[in-house]
Amino acid sequence: MFPPESEDGNVEYKLTLGPQDVDRMAGQLKRRLAEGGGEAVYLIGVSNDGRPLGLPDEELVKALETLREMARRVGASLYILRVSEGIRGKVAEVLLRAVSREEPPPTVTVVALGNVDAGKSTLVGVLTTGRLDDGKGLARSYASRYKHEVLTGRTSAVSLRLLGFSGDKVVNHGLIDPLDEAEVYKRSDKLVLLVDVGGHERYLRTALRGLFSSQPDYVMLVVAANSGVQKMTKEHLGIAVAIGIPVFVVVTRIDITPSEVFQKTVEEVVRILKMPGVSKIPYIIKDTNDVVLAAKAMPAGRVAPVFYVSSVTGHGFDLLLRFLSLLPRRRRWDYGGEFLMYISDIYLVKGVGVVIGGLVEKGILHVGDRVWLGPYSDGKWMQTVVKSIHFNRTPVESAKAGSFITVALDKVEKVEKGMVLSARPLKAVREVTADVLVLRHPTVIRAGFSGVFHYKAVRTGGYIKEIDKGELMVGDSGVVKIELSRPWHIDSGVFVFRNGPTRILGRIIGTDGTLSA
Repeated sequence: MFPPESEDGNVEYKLTLGPQDVDRMAGQLKRRLAEGGGEAVYLIGVSNDGRPLGLPDEELVKALETLREMARRVGASLYILRVSEGIRGKVAEVLLRAVSREEPPPTVTVVALGNVDAGKSTLVGVLTTGRLDDGKGLARSYASRYKHEVLTGRTSAVSLRLLGFSGDKVVNHGLIDPLDEAEVYKRSDKLVLLVDVGGHERYLRTALRGLFSSQPDYVMLVVAANSGVQKMTKEHLGIAVAIGIPVFVVVTRIDITPSEVFQKTVEEVVRILKMPGVSKIPYIIKDTNDVVLAAKAMPAGRVAPVFYVSSVTGHGFDLLLRFLSLLPRRRRWDYGGEFLMYISDIYLVKGVGVVIGGLVEKGILHVGDRVWLGPYSDGKWMQTVVKSIHFNRTPVESAKAGSFITVALDKVEKVEKGMVLSARPLKAVREVTADVLVLRHPTVIRAGFSGVFHYKAVRTGGYIKEIDKGELMVGDSGVVKIELSRPWHIDSGVFVFRNGPTRILGRIIGTDGTLSA
């Protein structure tokens, strides 16, 4: 039994379909695709109230042929996810994806979190290249961004890798260079952007920047079977849950882990997922049916699928890749709003000048647009012109909200991470008021406590100016005012305030100390 059909969203129930329905239903399919950001799921043989009545084989085939013609009319590809038994016949679950040369494919962003040496970079390397690890870090080098990361085996920066799908086939694996993002982009009808961040505690600031600046749809929590759940595993899980990002778990290195150690790790994973405050339902993935069910359940954030893989033997990668190909977009982006992008990367390109990278949060950016950059340390903004835009290393004339892009700017010499590119000068503030929860702290927090403030791509110093309750300890919540070391554009959303072992999670409820734009 399925839940009753909703008028909103990208899921449609059809008890049956015939040739006479093509013209009438093609418009409906187009709307469902738009609701899902380019993806829709049709359940054939299911009534509007969710009953899986099913269809005879011959009638199901005809219904699927009709749906295929509807897909052709609106420019979409069709993939049958699974066929199951209904009450009096068979039920088909079908995935449809919009195919357009003008629009980018549906893109889902997944951040890989977990303790140092859990195998995150190796996992990302195998996923994106299809080349198994040699047990000595070969695959890890594919995900590394800097030479010292290859030599030490530890990720210290945020690394982005593009995984492309055509149906459930991995586009990367059929290319001569599986890391050629331009080719992956051109040949895919679905993209998964994998964000790999450092797991060592000393790189927590970088991990937080990767997590906040990418605004991911999902978190992939990586746990090594041979070392189990560690301190940073729990910390990364806690942060993901606190800011409301659905989580799935990948247990790695199952090929070298004794059965009793592996079983203990699985029990630890299940236990932390069920802990109060986390309250997830662990779902061990065993076959493709589990994959389809888990992918559909992910956006709600209640279920936490658990995969077992080996980057050396390749065990479990077929299920994990199919799961990634089916993950639906969770975020809805504001295409109609005024353009806004936080700067998370800065490059100085010879012959081009300053190039900035970041996630478009609102609106649309075009080549030739006049935009504003700021705020600078005095709260002021400067106007500049967009010389070029690249999306997945491909030059484009425009980019919409939800896209990670790089932008070449005219006559810009100085820029900082955390600054904003926008359609007009925006409010710059040095003080925020927030509801906070103390996740970790060894003693008591009082006014004057200083730390580092992480918000989207912003990372800046600050101190707690006021606490409504006077003081806070671990587990306490309250309202605080935080003064920042310099003005930034800060609107709403969540942040982390940290100092050494201290972790404070906050949600902004007001901004003060406004400086004129």
